Amino acid sequence: MLRLLLLALFSSLLSLPKQGSAQRNELSFTSENDAYLLQYHDAYYTNGFMLQYNRATASKKHKKIQSLEIGQQIYTPVNKEIIPIKNIDRPYCGYLYLKFQETQFLQNTGFLRWSASLGLLGKQSGGESLQTSFHGLFKYKKFKGWDYQVNDATSFNLGMLLAPTSWQPTQKFKAVPLIKANWGNAFVNAGAGAMFVLGIFEQNHRSALWNARVSEGDAGFEQEIEWFLFAQPEWTWQQYNATIQGVKNAAVGNAILSNPLPWVFQQSIGLCYAKKATSFKAAWVYQSRETNTQVGTQQYLSLQFNWRF
Repeated sequence: MLRLLLLALFSSLLSLPKQGSAQRNELSFTSENDAYLLQYHDAYYTNGFMLQYNRATASKKHKKIQSLEIGQQIYTPVNKEIIPIKNIDRPYCGYLYLKFQETQFLQNTGFLRWSASLGLLGKQSGGESLQTSFHGLFKYKKFKGWDYQVNDATSFNLGMLLAPTSWQPTQKFKAVPLIKANWGNAFVNAGAGAMFVLGIFEQNHRSALWNARVSEGDAGFEQEIEWFLFAQPEWTWQQYNATIQGVKNAAVGNAILSNPLPWVFQQSIGLCYAKKATSFKAAWVYQSRETNTQVGTQQYLSLQFNWRF
C-alpha cells in the first residue's frame, strides 16, 4: 500500500508544472494531539498523523480531486495504570490505514466526496510501539495497559461526505451544510453538521478549506490570499466503532472493549491561511464521550500544512 503512495508521488514529481501554470498536485500533512493544548492531558484520541497526496483531474462537467492518504491514530484511556482493570475507561487501540477518496464539485457550489479505505488495528498498526518509543524519548510516563489493546484485525470501509449547497449572504460569510456516512467492518455511522466561515475565502471548488486549491487548468482565483475563521459543529450517530469494540467478527482475545454511545457531538473551531503554493490550518476540536465507560470528554489540536506544485 505504501508503495502505491510513493509511486503516485514520484510520477507526479516527474510532471511538475512550469512556472506560472496551474498547481495540479498537493501534499498535505496533518498532525493531531491533545498535548498541543498544553493541558498535560494524554488520553482518548491522543495522537494522529495523516499524509495526503491530492491531484486535480480533468473533467468536462465537474472539477474533481483524487486523493491518496496514509494515516495512523492512537487511542488510550485517561489513566495510565491498569489496576483495577476498570481504569481502562476507553479501550487501547492503534489504527493504521490507507484511503483513496474522490471529491466532485457540483455546479450549485456543493460537492460530493466518497472514499474507500483499508486499515490495520491492534498491535500490527504500530500504535503501541510508536507511543512507547515517543514517551521513552521524552521521559513521559508509560501507559501500562497495551496488553489489553484491541486485537489484530484488518478493516475495510466506505465513506461519503455531501455538501448539497452553500448559503452565502455576504462576501465575508458563508454556511455549508454537511451530511456524512461510513459503512464497513470498522465504522458504521452517519452524521450531520455545518461549516461556518468568516473572512476572506474562495468558493468551495477552489478553497483551502477543502484542500481544493489545486486545479487541472486555470484555477481562476478571485482572492490573492485566503484568510478566514471557521467553525464546524456536528452530530454523529454511532452504530459501530472498531476502535472501541474491535473489528466485527474478529477474535477478542484479552482485549478490554466497550460499547459506543449512540450519539457523539463534535465542535471544531479554527483558522486557515492560504497563498500561492502553501496553506495552513489549525483547529481546536472538542468531542463528547464516545462510550459510556469514558470518564470525561476530550479536546485536541489539529495542525495541517499543505504544499502545492
